[in-house]
Amino acid sequence: MADGDSPAADMVMYGPRGMGKTVLLNWLVDEAKRGEANDNSIRTSSATPNQLKNPAEIWGFLLSDEGWKEKLLSGETTAGFDAKVFFAKTWKEKSPTNKILLNTLISECKKNPLVFLLDEAHKMEPEQCLALLNISQQVQNEAPFLLVLAGTPGLSHFLTTVNASFVERSDVIGIGRLDAQATADAIVKPLNEHGIEIDDTTLAQVVEDSQHYPYFIQLWGAALWDLAKEKDLQKLTSQEITEAETKVENRRLNFYEKRRKTLSDLGLLPAAVAIATIFQDTETTTMDTLIDVIADNSPVDSPATQSVNEHLQTIIRHEFIWNPPDTDLYEAGIPSLMKYVLDRQREHVQERSSKPNQEIPAKNGNSDLDLGP
Repeated sequence: MADGDSPAADMVMYGPRGMGKTVLLNWLVDEAKRGEANDNSIRTSSATPNQLKNPAEIWGFLLSDEGWKEKLLSGETTAGFDAKVFFAKTWKEKSPTNKILLNTLISECKKNPLVFLLDEAHKMEPEQCLALLNISQQVQNEAPFLLVLAGTPGLSHFLTTVNASFVERSDVIGIGRLDAQATADAIVKPLNEHGIEIDDTTLAQVVEDSQHYPYFIQLWGAALWDLAKEKDLQKLTSQEITEAETKVENRRLNFYEKRRKTLSDLGLLPAAVAIATIFQDTETTTMDTLIDVIADNSPVDSPATQSVNEHLQTIIRHEFIWNPPDTDLYEAGIPSLMKYVLDRQREHVQERSSKPNQEIPAKNGNSDLDLGP
């Protein structure tokens, strides 16, 4: 882009929460700023869907020229100017206003390429999303412009609902868990920079316990840092991390329970338990298998308009499972969350079994499932 070339397509990044998507967006901004001294330095602009409720707000983030409102009014007074009302009259039309704005953006991007980053993109209104995608396509044809959309696993399905066929040509990046070496580096390097070492046995324990999940890696990193500073330790060993492990586990259990409660409130906990049972014996599964499981465990009071596929998409949106790019298989968002859900269900079954006078309801979509050993 710094050489004046336009990317071939937009960029879409998605994955479960806590995988580091926002961190990567910030990294992209930092990389773009490295060229600020150049005449054709790359400009960046970042937003979230709640900042893009109407066309005027979209253009406000895309255009660097703050005088564009006055220019569009051709010298008319701007007193009492309501951008929302003004653009509402022109957005759906092939109006001169939109053409002027588009040409202005193209002109700006030819001088300073623009990277526009939208986090939490799955929360965008479909109409505004389609408009933004169309702007990106039109600008990319003539000037260096890159649209980067980041969101949870539901983003992939959401983009199919806006009926923009060119989305399929986007560069899609799945943001998932790290590998073992990257996880170890994320723990060791920050500590080493401040003269703190961690022995190999302890490091292996931390790497395994984190499940290579960036959010859990952050919890462990913070706990180890606090422990080393509090006790003035230069080296961390297995004997000394029990306290840190307790802090991590407490935060993690709170994290698990919030997600389990959300699934329960949606009436999808029985389906989640059944799905977690499948993942006890496999790391991946197919959509057909998931559809069958959800059909057998759908909420009994679910509206007739809600299909099994909609329940599947809801479970995906809450990151219990996800479908990485370039594969038709699904995997656990966070494997340990599935274990937590199963453990809680076993506790529930045991409690019910210990109360002989309490009748256990027949299978109706909310039954106590056979969880196996």
